Amino acid sequence: MPENKMSAEEMTRYYTRVHREVVKRGAHDPLSAVIAADASALVNRFTDFGHRLGMKNAFRILEAKWGSLENRSVLDLGCGRGRWSKEYAKRGARVTGADISPEAIRLLSSEMPGHCFISEDIAALSFPDESFDVVNSVTVLQHMPDWKQRIAFDLLSRWVKRGGHVVLLENVSAFDEPHVFPHRADEWIEMIEATGLKCVYCRGSNFEVLFRIKARVFRALRGGRPSGQMTVPSVPRRAVSSYKRWIKSAALNAVAAASFPVEWACQRMPFPTPTHSVMIFGKQL
Repeated sequence: MPENKMSAEEMTRYYTRVHREVVKRGAHDPLSAVIAADASALVNRFTDFGHRLGMKNAFRILEAKWGSLENRSVLDLGCGRGRWSKEYAKRGARVTGADISPEAIRLLSSEMPGHCFISEDIAALSFPDESFDVVNSVTVLQHMPDWKQRIAFDLLSRWVKRGGHVVLLENVSAFDEPHVFPHRADEWIEMIEATGLKCVYCRGSNFEVLFRIKARVFRALRGGRPSGQMTVPSVPRRAVSSYKRWIKSAALNAVAAASFPVEWACQRMPFPTPTHSVMIFGKQL
């Protein structure tokens, strides 16, 4: 394990705490726990917007194959606050969701009583082989160390039915972040195809151009020197009022507001390098 990376146990404790603190702060907030607990609502909505643009293509491909997702069985791994569970359910699918957060599962079970939700680590889940038409995981596997990712790859390849699909949206760029274990898109594909699945679609998602420009400017102003320390995003219990915090928040919100049309354009003309990739894998009949 690299020294600047969190362990699997640290990751589990961190995200369990994130969900607990965010639910305490306000159960109405569906994004902080699954995107960034220390970001503003507008910044998180922008990131979610990019995810949804990428996933729109995945839903289009699945619906083109089957006509609709009506009565299709879907396993949503790392379902969190149910962003994708609700999207699949809205399209008529029968959803089983799994997440390490009991708070998230409790909320989802009350919001979606016709579906099944389980509070459990992915590696501890037990389903019969070929139980689901779709296994979905969005920005979840990227938060597992490589050894645990390989366990998850083997499991999801067993759980998906023949003729079914595995849908992933994962990070391909944040190699220096302590809580992210990304791979290049071709590396994700190689590892998952080693389980017997076949990649049928891959496209960049979340370009975040203006935020990346901002980060480069800030690095230049700091002299481009890395801190050398592992810095994990904070989990604020309450917003702290201060002049500097207000200025920083206003600046980030301005960048986020300006980023929506840029992100939309990049999805249609994907010439910048993406930060994530949407990948769909099929299991042969």
